[in-house]
Amino acid sequence: MKFLFLLSAILVLITVSCGEPGKKSQADSKAEKVDDLVLSDSDIFDGVLIMKFLNNKEKFISEANNFFLNGINAFKNENDLDSAEYYLRQSIVKEPTARAYCELGNVYKLKSNYQKAIQAYKIAEQLDYAPFSNLLYNMSVVYAMDEQYDESAQHLEYAMQAGFNNIDKIEKDPELEKLRESYHYESAFKRGLRGMSDPDKLFWLQFKKQFPKAEMPITLNWELSTETMDQYEWISYDFEKYVSEMRDEEFSREVSKGFYYYANIIETEKYVALIYLVKDEFLGELAPVTYRLATFTPSGKLIDKRAIAGRSSLKDEVRVTTIKQNGAMDVQLLAVEYEKDTDEHGYYENPVKGTKSAGKEKYQIKSNGQIELITSSAKKLESETVEL
Repeated sequence: MKFLFLLSAILVLITVSCGEPGKKSQADSKAEKVDDLVLSDSDIFDGVLIMKFLNNKEKFISEANNFFLNGINAFKNENDLDSAEYYLRQSIVKEPTARAYCELGNVYKLKSNYQKAIQAYKIAEQLDYAPFSNLLYNMSVVYAMDEQYDESAQHLEYAMQAGFNNIDKIEKDPELEKLRESYHYESAFKRGLRGMSDPDKLFWLQFKKQFPKAEMPITLNWELSTETMDQYEWISYDFEKYVSEMRDEEFSREVSKGFYYYANIIETEKYVALIYLVKDEFLGELAPVTYRLATFTPSGKLIDKRAIAGRSSLKDEVRVTTIKQNGAMDVQLLAVEYEKDTDEHGYYENPVKGTKSAGKEKYQIKSNGQIELITSSAKKLESETVEL
């Protein structure tokens, strides 16, 4: 069973990914070639068909992302479950993703359609949703609400063993009240506790393993096309303990800002250095992208964080950064010049004419994981402060 296999597999040394950092792995070239399939709304719970569809050569990722964001907006902000269901299903028809299935399961849970909620969660599991422990917990909740207490208790046990460590939530969650009142709960809870050898470590490994190893040196360019961005995996808000900015989003966090895995650049006995991308989803294709470097202890505690490349606003200078194997970073600051006066015409539908140098910076990741500014000749330093 996948649940038990996960507990041993997640602790195995993560192998180095091939190709460009942060991008989804390509299908095995020896895999059976199939003609492009077309999904209909009635196909979305056919797991075999979904996996075949993902081998299609033609992709509709941008369209799927737009439907997904509309679905999350309807779900989180407007509390319109019918619209959320429609948009999420349309997103899946365009390009099935684990996150769309997970959110669709959440919608069906609130609509009390427990059978479809479980179906959606199981496809999310099939598509390797992370963190897996949270998905198992969601399934436990739905089974409890559907009065299938044996299944609910079993999935709660699996969730705890896979890294779900919020004991307070388990003991107080009103959606698990019926399970806690049943005779299934106590024994499953105790078995789950016994299997929690180190839940914090398991949860950290689930997060860290999503960042592919980068070949060094690596250069971070500020211009990323829609096609390029579509290849990066989205970071679930379930991992907000490692991406503190997620907690600062006031307006429907899944819609306001998108966070994407990019690369694991350095891993030593004292720290792990990860890079993720941040994009303001409201701005669509024109949205600038920021590369953020975060360093953690080997157990997942944040050491330091800094925006090291790209830009967070269209009016800011951009950074193009090269990172060397020893953690040294050379940064070129560039002022962006537009064809039209930005005070009069703004930045939208205003093509970039070119860039000019605005200075240089040098940073160094120290042996303790701190990110230190060594030198700066910036003519106008536009820096973004990120609260740790």
